[in-house]
Amino acid sequence: MISRHPPARSWLIGGSVVVAAVLTVSPLLRSSSPAPADAPGTSTVDAGSRTVTVISVSPAEYRAEVSAFAEVRPRWVSTIRAAVGGRLVHLSSRLEPGSRVQEGEVLAVVDSTARVADVAEATNRIAAAELALVRAEQEAQEARLSWEESGLVGDPLSSLVLRRPYVAAAEAELAAARAARTLAEDRKADATIRAPFDGVVTERFVSRGETLSEGELVASLFAAGPFDLTIPLSADDWEKLPEQLPGTVASVREPTSGREARARVLRSGGSVDPSTRMRALHLVVADPHAADGALLPGSFVEVRIPGRRIAGLLRLPEGVLTREGRIWYVDENDLLQSFAAVPSFTSPGVIYVPAPAAAPASWRIVRYPLGSYLAGQSVVPKSDETGG
Repeated sequence: MISRHPPARSWLIGGSVVVAAVLTVSPLLRSSSPAPADAPGTSTVDAGSRTVTVISVSPAEYRAEVSAFAEVRPRWVSTIRAAVGGRLVHLSSRLEPGSRVQEGEVLAVVDSTARVADVAEATNRIAAAELALVRAEQEAQEARLSWEESGLVGDPLSSLVLRRPYVAAAEAELAAARAARTLAEDRKADATIRAPFDGVVTERFVSRGETLSEGELVASLFAAGPFDLTIPLSADDWEKLPEQLPGTVASVREPTSGREARARVLRSGGSVDPSTRMRALHLVVADPHAADGALLPGSFVEVRIPGRRIAGLLRLPEGVLTREGRIWYVDENDLLQSFAAVPSFTSPGVIYVPAPAAAPASWRIVRYPLGSYLAGQSVVPKSDETGG
């Protein structure tokens, strides 16, 4: 008996053969498809070259700029203490943290009854001393007349005869009385506590109705200006500064808020820090409130000081410097090369790099360097149309 496959089974075997053929041919078709193009600026032109974006620069002379960070510090910081003791009879409503006060403004008043009595007593002492001096002078004059009427020649052996010591003692007593009154008046004035300068109150230590002891803390405040800046600089940075350094105007910027101001160089540090081997440069912000929003004490700011002019520098976007500290360029044979670079100085978004020795008149610097670059690799340079 001859058996035959059913028609459905024949279709199943034929379909399996077709699927196997498709799976065999598909990898061959994918391997023969063209490779996708690279990203802009690095697209492959042929098997051995890629397109790189370059910028053309030439060595030139630029003015150096030294930058560093510093803390803004007020020139004057004062802790006010009570010069005299007594009951606190007045406390200014402006003696609160954050309040601005003017020089000479009354901040607090201590009961001055005892000081007024001291002034009156000193005044009475002056009057008594003046009276005693007048009497001593009159007695001395009478003694002189008596000596002359006696017919004796010359001065007596003792100065007591003419009462000169009594006059000197009366004059000394008067001087002491006057000094005592001056002291009493000063102590009376000390009962009124005033702001020593235009400033901002940072803390108050007393309350209304308290009895203060002499020397007790009343408040602390800092001057509203000027503000001081101290920046440490290395020996290399010092070489870039101008010869006439005092008076040089520097720019100051607070990175977080963007506030800007101007500072003036006061003086340079006279010694080198033994731990950091750096020298300090001192600047002053004469009018910190002229800044946009005013600079605040305690904030950190970036200080930029114009320096000397340096020749043979390449002005480049900061992105051309790799993490390894190298700059890639295209030589005259359209081959990739690189050189180690340490910026002489920087400005926002720009670095200034010394051109290597025997440098060409113009450099074709790779604008967007990649980590896969190899020295001697053939490339097709393309000028950066954005201008770097």
